Amino acid sequence: MARISTTTCEGDFTGSGFLIDEDLVVTAAHVVEGATAINVALDEQLVGAQVLGINEAAELALVRTNSDVQGYHFSFNETEPALGTDVAALGFPLNAALTLTKGSVSGLDREIDLGAGPISNMIQTDAAINPGNSGGPLLTVDGRVAGVVSAIRQFSDSAGTRAEGTAFAVTAPRAAAAAEEWQARATPVPPADCGAAPAPGFGDIASTVLSDHDQATNIAQSLLVHGQGINRGAYDAAYEVFTPEMQAEFGGVEAWSSGLSSSYWTDLTVLAVSGEEDTLLADVDLRTIQDAADGPHGQTCSDWKIQYTMQWDGLSWRIAGSSLPLGDPTAC
Repeated sequence: MARISTTTCEGDFTGSGFLIDEDLVVTAAHVVEGATAINVALDEQLVGAQVLGINEAAELALVRTNSDVQGYHFSFNETEPALGTDVAALGFPLNAALTLTKGSVSGLDREIDLGAGPISNMIQTDAAINPGNSGGPLLTVDGRVAGVVSAIRQFSDSAGTRAEGTAFAVTAPRAAAAAEEWQARATPVPPADCGAAPAPGFGDIASTVLSDHDQATNIAQSLLVHGQGINRGAYDAAYEVFTPEMQAEFGGVEAWSSGLSSSYWTDLTVLAVSGEEDTLLADVDLRTIQDAADGPHGQTCSDWKIQYTMQWDGLSWRIAGSSLPLGDPTAC
């Protein structure tokens, strides 16, 4: 199972996905819609990715990872499930650990509208679904994919009240047909343009997680959202990774980003994670590239040893502070 973290020009989004090949991950369209950068976590593997195909009207997307990853390859059912079929949703609800919730198919041929127009022939399920489940598989008892989890029904009141026990998934035959068509493509969908992006190409960051802490990969994904935002000129998204207290110290996104016009991240290694509960310390090796005018001591390539203070806000890990325990960065 894949935990997908998407950076957009305005912010970030986390959802689920599942492998169908060594470098192909199926997910829901709204998980990666508007992506300027994507990273995918599977167990201890953390890789960049690009959208290979997306169809908002069908609420489906196929993501290609930048390198092969190991993991279970899911298979699609060839037919739609019958009403009352036992199913289970697998995913990362509310940014929690991998979670399985059981239910049944409570409706067929339903229609929903997520903003891009009505989507027909959806499966309805009473399996517990929460934000973060989107893009994960709805499985039958034999472990095959009956559908791709999409949305929870919401009432039209101002509070956006959720209808508990009423969630929807795209049918397996529809998802399989779309994935088969997209696999034939060699050129990914261009990333969203957030303006002047200092990093070349897709702004990918080579990432490694050496810590065995159970939150190390999740912290790495948050840091990658921050770095990818910098690389792609999505400074609003990068700024959102800071806690509100840190944002107040910086005095706004424009003040914080004023010296980043040429700077970008190339390599991130999470060495160690320590601490307890909602505040953790992450020891990180980071390499950046920048113009001499923007670099410390005129450096155009810098190796940093940073200790980040990371704070859990109930949905994701945010940067609450940073220090340089070994002093200023060294030239590469």
